[in-house]
Amino acid sequence: MSLIPPSDVDQILNIRILRLASKLTLIFQRETLRPAGIKVQQWRIMVSLAQFDELHLRSLARHSSQDPAHTSRVVKSMIAAGWINSRPDDHDQRRIQYTLTDEGVKIVKDIWPRAQQFASDIAALFEADAFDQFKSMLDIAGASCDARLSNSGS
Repeated sequence: MSLIPPSDVDQILNIRILRLASKLTLIFQRETLRPAGIKVQQWRIMVSLAQFDELHLRSLARHSSQDPAHTSRVVKSMIAAGWINSRPDDHDQRRIQYTLTDEGVKIVKDIWPRAQQFASDIAALFEADAFDQFKSMLDIAGASCDARLSNSGS
Protein backbone atom coordinates (compact mmCIF):
# COMPACT_ATOMS: atom_id res chain seq x y z
CA MET A 1 0.00 0.00 0.00
CA SER A 2 1.34 3.42 -0.93
CA LEU A 3 1.26 6.34 1.43
CA ILE A 4 -0.18 8.61 -1.28
CA PRO A 5 -2.25 7.06 -4.08
CA PRO A 6 -1.05 7.93 -7.61
CA SER A 7 -4.48 9.39 -8.40
CA ASP A 8 -4.00 11.91 -5.57
CA VAL A 9 -0.53 12.88 -6.80
CA ASP A 10 -1.92 13.42 -10.31
CA GLN A 11 -4.27 16.05 -8.85
CA ILE A 12 -1.36 18.19 -7.61
CA LEU A 13 -0.89 20.71 -10.41
CA ASN A 14 2.66 21.74 -9.56
CA ILE A 15 3.84 18.11 -9.71
CA ARG A 16 2.31 17.65 -13.15
CA ILE A 17 3.76 20.93 -14.39
CA LEU A 18 7.22 20.10 -13.00
CA ARG A 19 7.14 16.70 -14.72
CA LEU A 20 6.21 18.30 -18.03
CA ALA A 21 8.78 21.09 -17.64
CA SER A 22 11.50 18.53 -16.86
CA LYS A 23 10.64 16.51 -19.97
CA LEU A 24 10.49 19.58 -22.22
CA THR A 25 13.80 20.83 -20.83
CA LEU A 26 15.49 17.46 -21.29
CA ILE A 27 14.33 17.12 -24.90
CA PHE A 28 15.36 20.70 -25.73
CA GLN A 29 18.72 20.18 -24.02
CA ARG A 30 19.42 16.96 -25.92
CA GLU A 31 18.18 18.06 -29.33
CA THR A 32 19.17 21.71 -29.46
CA LEU A 33 21.48 22.96 -26.74
CA ARG A 34 23.91 20.08 -26.24
CA PRO A 35 25.06 20.07 -29.89
CA ALA A 36 25.74 23.81 -29.55
CA GLY A 37 27.68 23.31 -26.30
CA ILE A 38 25.18 25.35 -24.27
CA LYS A 39 23.58 24.36 -20.96
CA VAL A 40 19.94 25.08 -20.14
CA GLN A 41 20.86 27.56 -17.40
CA GLN A 42 23.11 29.44 -19.81
CA TRP A 43 20.40 29.47 -22.47
CA ARG A 44 17.88 30.94 -20.03
CA ILE A 45 20.30 33.76 -19.25
CA MET A 46 21.01 34.37 -22.93
CA VAL A 47 17.31 34.54 -23.75
CA SER A 48 16.69 36.97 -20.88
CA LEU A 49 19.51 39.24 -22.05
CA ALA A 50 18.35 38.97 -25.67
CA GLN A 51 14.87 40.01 -24.56
CA PHE A 52 15.81 42.83 -22.18
CA ASP A 53 19.26 43.82 -23.55
CA GLU A 54 20.84 44.61 -20.17
CA LEU A 55 20.02 43.30 -16.70
CA HIS A 56 21.54 43.26 -13.23
CA LEU A 57 21.91 39.95 -11.42
CA ARG A 58 18.65 39.95 -9.45
CA SER A 59 16.60 40.82 -12.55
CA LEU A 60 18.54 38.31 -14.60
CA ALA A 61 17.81 35.58 -12.05
CA ARG A 62 14.11 36.51 -11.95
CA HIS A 63 13.71 36.64 -15.74
CA SER A 64 15.60 33.39 -16.23
CA SER A 65 13.66 31.68 -13.40
CA GLN A 66 16.80 30.74 -11.51
CA ASP A 67 18.19 31.19 -8.03
CA PRO A 68 20.36 34.34 -7.75
CA ALA A 69 23.34 32.46 -6.26
CA HIS A 70 23.20 29.87 -9.03
CA THR A 71 22.74 32.59 -11.65
CA SER A 72 25.85 34.34 -10.34
CA ARG A 73 27.95 31.20 -10.82
CA VAL A 74 26.57 30.60 -14.32
CA VAL A 75 27.14 34.24 -15.30
CA LYS A 76 30.80 34.00 -14.21
CA SER A 77 31.30 30.97 -16.46
CA MET A 78 29.58 32.78 -19.33
CA ILE A 79 31.82 35.83 -18.90
CA ALA A 80 34.85 33.50 -18.99
CA ALA A 81 33.48 31.89 -22.17
CA GLY A 82 33.11 35.32 -23.79
CA TRP A 83 29.31 35.18 -24.10
CA ILE A 84 28.47 37.97 -21.61
CA ASN A 85 29.93 41.37 -20.75
CA SER A 86 29.67 43.03 -17.36
CA ARG A 87 29.94 46.66 -16.32
CA PRO A 88 29.07 48.76 -13.26
CA ASP A 89 25.53 50.15 -13.22
CA ASP A 90 25.42 53.88 -14.11
CA HIS A 91 23.12 54.65 -11.16
CA ASP A 92 24.44 52.26 -8.51
CA GLN A 93 28.12 51.39 -8.71
CA ARG A 94 27.58 48.41 -6.37
CA ARG A 95 25.41 46.73 -9.00
CA ILE A 96 26.73 45.05 -12.14
CA GLN A 97 24.87 45.15 -15.45
CA TYR A 98 25.18 42.26 -17.91
CA THR A 99 24.80 42.17 -21.69
CA LEU A 100 25.45 39.66 -24.43
CA THR A 101 28.75 39.91 -26.28
CA ASP A 102 28.86 39.63 -30.07
CA GLU A 103 29.58 35.91 -29.60
CA GLY A 104 26.59 35.60 -27.25
CA VAL A 105 24.37 37.33 -29.82
CA LYS A 106 25.65 34.93 -32.50
CA ILE A 107 24.75 31.92 -30.33
CA VAL A 108 21.24 33.24 -29.66
CA LYS A 109 20.68 33.96 -33.35
CA ASP A 110 21.82 30.43 -34.19
CA ILE A 111 19.69 28.64 -31.58
CA TRP A 112 16.56 30.85 -31.53
CA PRO A 113 15.00 29.48 -34.76
CA ARG A 114 15.37 25.93 -33.40
CA ALA A 115 13.84 27.03 -30.09
CA GLN A 116 10.90 28.51 -31.98
CA GLN A 117 10.51 25.30 -34.00
CA PHE A 118 10.53 23.24 -30.81
CA ALA A 119 7.82 25.48 -29.36
CA SER A 120 5.80 25.16 -32.59
CA ASP A 121 6.10 21.37 -32.48
CA ILE A 122 4.64 21.33 -28.97
CA ALA A 123 1.90 23.83 -29.86
CA ALA A 124 0.95 21.65 -32.86
CA LEU A 125 -0.14 18.92 -30.44
CA PHE A 126 -3.21 21.06 -29.67
CA GLU A 127 -6.02 22.72 -31.60
CA ALA A 128 -5.28 26.46 -31.83
CA ASP A 129 -8.15 27.43 -29.49
CA ALA A 130 -7.17 24.78 -26.95
CA PHE A 131 -3.55 25.97 -27.00
CA ASP A 132 -4.62 29.59 -26.51
CA GLN A 133 -6.80 28.48 -23.59
CA PHE A 134 -3.90 26.47 -22.13
CA LYS A 135 -1.58 29.52 -22.31
CA SER A 136 -4.28 31.66 -20.73
CA MET A 137 -4.66 29.19 -17.86
CA LEU A 138 -0.90 29.18 -17.33
CA ASP A 139 -0.93 32.99 -17.28
CA ILE A 140 -3.70 33.02 -14.67
CA ALA A 141 -1.84 30.54 -12.48
CA GLY A 142 1.41 32.49 -12.96
CA ALA A 143 -0.21 35.79 -11.99
CA SER A 144 -1.71 34.17 -8.89
CA CYS A 145 1.72 32.83 -7.90
CA ASP A 146 3.31 36.25 -8.50
CA ALA A 147 0.70 37.85 -6.22
CA ARG A 148 1.28 35.26 -3.49
CA LEU A 149 5.04 35.74 -3.71
CA SER A 150 4.80 39.52 -3.53
CA ASN A 151 2.41 39.29 -0.56
CA SER A 152 4.69 36.92 1.31
CA GLY A 153 7.73 39.15 0.86
CA SER A 154 9.71 36.40 -0.87
